Amino acid sequence: MVTPLVMVMPYKAFVKKATQEGFAVSAIWDPSLASVMPTGPAGFPAYLREVEGLAEDFILTDFTDAEEFAEVIAKAAANSGAQQVYHVGQETSMLAAYEIADELGKAVNPPRSIRLLNDKAEMRKLLTAHGLSSVQYAYAPRWQDVSDMIGEFRLPAIVKPTDLAGSRGVLKLTDRAQLAEWGRLLESYDYTGPVLIEEFLDGPEFSVESISVRGEHHIIGITRKILGPPPSVVEAGHVHPVAASSQTKAIATLTKHLLRVTGYQNGPAHTEIIWTKRGPKIVESQARLGGDRIPQLVEMATGFDIERAIFRALKGEALDEKTRSDVARVHYFSFTPGVLRSVDGLDAVRALEFVAELSFPFAPGDVLPETVDSKTRHGYVTLTGKDEAETETRLDLIKSLVTVVTE
Repeated sequence: MVTPLVMVMPYKAFVKKATQEGFAVSAIWDPSLASVMPTGPAGFPAYLREVEGLAEDFILTDFTDAEEFAEVIAKAAANSGAQQVYHVGQETSMLAAYEIADELGKAVNPPRSIRLLNDKAEMRKLLTAHGLSSVQYAYAPRWQDVSDMIGEFRLPAIVKPTDLAGSRGVLKLTDRAQLAEWGRLLESYDYTGPVLIEEFLDGPEFSVESISVRGEHHIIGITRKILGPPPSVVEAGHVHPVAASSQTKAIATLTKHLLRVTGYQNGPAHTEIIWTKRGPKIVESQARLGGDRIPQLVEMATGFDIERAIFRALKGEALDEKTRSDVARVHYFSFTPGVLRSVDGLDAVRALEFVAELSFPFAPGDVLPETVDSKTRHGYVTLTGKDEAETETRLDLIKSLVTVVTE
């Protein structure tokens, strides 16, 4: 039996796996969103054509036009007979989609749960109200207001926009003098919205990958985050899964408490946590899968297809079992910024049996940018090993094989 489903901003892997699970997908996309896709502006029209080829129906609209967005979702649901509207793409349009779906009586998740998970300021208020993972924080309507408020915090502190993703605009502030440069960075993103100031949480960082099935929250695994050099907090890599311990048990329990108090019902969540001297503290969460190849790491290490699990959860079915117990990691390259003169060793790395994927999207003559966010990193490699120590040894070999010359 085929079940109609309206999906807003579905990546092609989601459409393919929804179809495999018996859904007929009506896909809704905004053609202006090339900048949020890893394919980049040149490949985005071709990417959308691939999505269209996989979907039962394909509709383009402007997600920022509230009236048109609502009309398109309502028409797609009516024409297909779908009883569910699902959004598992970027956060920017997610709340609006669920509010529209809720008015139609077809929302997979309550809009309130999406707002509480995706809005960094709302999540902080919620955690404080429930006495969960409380940290010192302040809300500023504009980045320019931070200078007058930062005196309440002991430096270093974290400053970040409430409505950007992918580590964009997140800064470890060690000196007031950094504020002007930080403000220019936010303006380069055309961001003029509110920001948060938070106490600096010192300790190892993790993310929790979870799937919720009708209000029951399943922890799929815990990922260790590797950060690049300060003051940026851009991720330089991830390792999945972290070995089970009393620490991971506490992290998992805290994540389930968060999902419970938000009222989240169905689908993936990616929750970031720092282990401090006071125990686990939530950094933020999103009602979607983690980025940075984390879904691929989950499948490489455990055999569990977390993308397909989204649609099993949507049907209320039991999740598949894990079939492997390896460790997988992604490493993001960081070379000296400048004009690329030469690169060697990439084919040798790709030939290694433990390497799943290598991406280096530059050619001689291109400029390697300074890494300031997830969009300006210099490519990546994914690999596996029997444990984290073996992946570390294998990564050292990969680094020794790759030579990049810039000037």
